Amino acid sequence: MTKKIILSDEDKRLFAEAMAISKPLAKKKRIEESKKSEDSQNLAYRRYQASRTTPNTDTAPMANADSALLFCRATVSDKKMQQLQQGIFPKPLVLDLHGLTESKALASLNDFIYQAQKRKISVVLIIHGKGSRNSPNAPILKNAVNEQLRRLDAVLAFCSARSEDGGNGAVYVMLNTNKEDKVLP
Repeated sequence: MTKKIILSDEDKRLFAEAMAISKPLAKKKRIEESKKSEDSQNLAYRRYQASRTTPNTDTAPMANADSALLFCRATVSDKKMQQLQQGIFPKPLVLDLHGLTESKALASLNDFIYQAQKRKISVVLIIHGKGSRNSPNAPILKNAVNEQLRRLDAVLAFCSARSEDGGNGAVYVMLNTNKEDKVLP
């Protein structure tokens, strides 16, 4: 039950006088907050948006099951890269892509990288496997992960893991945790 307020003629006159000297505020563009649910917003930033990737005119070299992967941006020091290769860092967050199709694996990879960067985790481990030993073709997931990691802005460097962490079937990934991730249109 709401109470109705009745204004006297005197109150109305005083209000009109006060408003007569006022000016309307300039219209500004308003950025309305999204009313998306936490889950849809977190669909890991819309699969880490393809627009968050760096254009790469060179494709990654095709890897076979036993080849080691290695990538480093110019901003990473030799010392940091050496520590990454030696596995000198706290136990990393792990993503295992075994058994996934290429498209599901890449979607999971993008989500995982985005969430790790959002949580300010600097090194993660991604297990991609070495591919089917029965197939003469190059390992699909290993090459897809190699290609995708090179494209993501958040990835500073990656290299094949030590044997106890998966060897050539896994990679340590160094992420840029200093970068503020801005929402893109």
